Amino acid sequence: MSVDLEGSLRCFSLTDILQLLGFSGQTGTLTLSQGWNSRTICFEKGRLTYIAAATRLPTVGELLIRAGKLEPARLRVALASAEYASHGLAATLLEWGWVSEQDLKRCRDQVLEETIYSLFLWRNCRFTFESGVLSKVGGLAVDLTTERLIIDGTRRVDEWIAISPYVPSMRMTFRRLSSPPEGADAQCSEQDRQVLAHIDGRRDGVALALACGTTQFEAARSLAQLARAGLARAVPPDKSRIIELFNFLVESIYVKLCMFGYARIAAEFQEELNRFSQGNKLKVTMRAGKVTLSDLDTMIEPTALIDLYKLFIAIQQNRFSKMFEPEVVHGLVEGLYLHLSPELQELLRMYEFYQIEGLLVLSTE
Repeated sequence: MSVDLEGSLRCFSLTDILQLLGFSGQTGTLTLSQGWNSRTICFEKGRLTYIAAATRLPTVGELLIRAGKLEPARLRVALASAEYASHGLAATLLEWGWVSEQDLKRCRDQVLEETIYSLFLWRNCRFTFESGVLSKVGGLAVDLTTERLIIDGTRRVDEWIAISPYVPSMRMTFRRLSSPPEGADAQCSEQDRQVLAHIDGRRDGVALALACGTTQFEAARSLAQLARAGLARAVPPDKSRIIELFNFLVESIYVKLCMFGYARIAAEFQEELNRFSQGNKLKVTMRAGKVTLSDLDTMIEPTALIDLYKLFIAIQQNRFSKMFEPEVVHGLVEGLYLHLSPELQELLRMYEFYQIEGLLVLSTE
């Protein structure tokens, strides 16, 4: 590959790179890498037209189901229709009146938040730009000007800084306070009250955003306001339970790969985990398909541990989806979920180690 531009965000800001590529009308692919995580962004004459990640990105259908805006049976009908083949899923659902334009906008906002706006929070990130080459594989089409992205991205960073004392991480569980100050909800908006109504002591910030049909950024703003008003507070997740869940997942994936006749890939999976652990200053280690050392005494906050574990599983799941038939991929995942205890099932769903809803919905019957 002939790289036309490369460097580190320690020397340049993401805004600098976006301005350079956008304002000069470049066409090509920008790759950003932070540890094991990565994004590729395609530019065409200065506009962002496509984005992909090392992890699998959620589809519009999956996002609509997770938000309760679309029934699984209707998604299957739409995917099998001739209209979908010619118009695309979003246009078909809209034409049939099964979703609204607002529903689709929410989905677009969620995808942009997860894939693009989050990049403004990356640090020590490497970047390369290959001019004239458009790498459009395994991602989603977008249509953004660099000006809009820069304005929205920098605004969000400023707001996240103001929010962070009240919402240190969206991976924290939120609980209502039993004795809030009198008139505490007077300054709360309708959206703040909607978020408050969904706080049950079990959902974390990400799950609350999903339940309310908002982006994580919008939910974080409401949670910060509720915390300021003395109506709710953040509670860190149980580190030991997160470690227990992750250890079960990686051991089970190893066993299932062997059962399916992929012993070599199981060994590669184990090697990848150990390499990922070492590269991210974790302690978790596998030998012969068993976790022999865990992260219980690792000096990493539980919320950061969740993000690292989720990243590893998502990268491996994306790799499996390119190697195996869908039935095998589903077998590696759904059996694990269905045989977990209800408590661990809830953790698996809440922390989105797998997109359970999408996997179960799209399974063959």
